Amino acid sequence: MDWFVLGYAAINGILVGAMLGGIALGLSLIFGVMRIVNFAHGSFLMLAMYTAFWLQQRLGLDPYLSIAVAAPAMFALGYAVQALVIAPLVRRERALVVEPISALLLTAGVYILIDNLALMAFGPNVRSASSGIAVQTIMLGEFPINTLRLVSAVLPLLMALGLSLWLGRTDLGRAVRATASNRDAAAMSGIDVARIYNLTFGLGCATVAVMGCLIAPFIPVTPQVGLAFGIKSFIVVVLGGIGSIAGSLVGGVVIGLFESVASQFVATPTAAIFSLGLFIVILLLRPQGLMGKKGGV
Repeated sequence: MDWFVLGYAAINGILVGAMLGGIALGLSLIFGVMRIVNFAHGSFLMLAMYTAFWLQQRLGLDPYLSIAVAAPAMFALGYAVQALVIAPLVRRERALVVEPISALLLTAGVYILIDNLALMAFGPNVRSASSGIAVQTIMLGEFPINTLRLVSAVLPLLMALGLSLWLGRTDLGRAVRATASNRDAAAMSGIDVARIYNLTFGLGCATVAVMGCLIAPFIPVTPQVGLAFGIKSFIVVVLGGIGSIAGSLVGGVVIGLFESVASQFVATPTAAIFSLGLFIVILLLRPQGLMGKKGGV
């Protein structure tokens, strides 16, 4: 085994894993607060990637600058989906079950709707954006690192740090944490739980929109691109620990590192299958995930 190749694979796996963790960040927030798996998570990522592409095509805007448009737009869309589509179902089921199980199927319907609307609007053609970053690679010792991938790995760390500080040091963030811990007690304390749910869903969609703009320069966009990322995000969230911000990043790095190194010994699809085996083993040993804790966020 060439140790240079193995070391490069490990570095690349860490970068890819951090990117996956950033994509899963919003799903972890929604899951931790609302106890709902947003199956449409990848669809919001896909919409953000298309936003970055079309803003560059029409206005010449760099994909990284398109974050200023895509993040608020996905926040508004996510807020509306939660308030108008999911919230009525949650209210109807609240007296029947502890958690709104049917909401899982409802978000799957949202995913199907968004993806097919995107297919009708944009067609099946593969599209790609490009960034104006001049330096394409930097050297980390002997290893060349792609700048675009490095940015997509570093910014999620800053985003996770900012989100953690917001949750811990602001009144609204503490209200989100209280709702995640016990929504009935939060409501009795005067917290508008419905508004917190809307805000959380919107914020989760905004964070994945940021990641969509970050990966648009090196990952081609199609109406189906979000599905694979959505499934991988769910694995990352459960592996890292439901509701754990840091756990999303740790889970992403574990999956990315394992698949990248394993692909040096077996075919890439087989490495992905092995990562699912690792996922099962870790959950058997630690059901709450690597950094999971009780009480949500």
